[in-house]
Amino acid sequence: MRHAGLALAVLLLASVQAVAAGAVHQAAGGHPGGRPGSARFGAALHPAGARTSPAEHECYSAAQTREKIAAHKLVDPFRLLVNAASRYDADPLGVRLCRHKEQYVYEINLLRVNGRVVHVFANALTGQVLSAKNVK
Repeated sequence: MRHAGLALAVLLLASVQAVAAGAVHQAAGGHPGGRPGSARFGAALHPAGARTSPAEHECYSAAQTREKIAAHKLVDPFRLLVNAASRYDADPLGVRLCRHKEQYVYEINLLRVNGRVVHVFANALTGQVLSAKNVK
């Protein structure tokens, strides 16, 4: 099942990248068609649920992600996706690069056997996991 999940994640990631090509997604702006729950990351970093402005949090398309990885020498997102899936005993769904203020963060989504989607946030420069939601 792990291999099927990995193949599904690669296919899903390719589909998401094709749809998002060329567009910058500003999660906290909450535009129509945005990922449900993507604005929660900004709220997670600020006490009392304070939201970040669109300029403080933005996510990148596949092409922009490749440029940022090369320009800033960021950690390989696929490696982090596979490591997170193993760590949280879940199947990988996808990963995307976002910038929160001046920090690059990978937002990783995983699917647990019980149907829960785990959201992992990792520092894109070091690969260190910053936080994880919906783990239990």
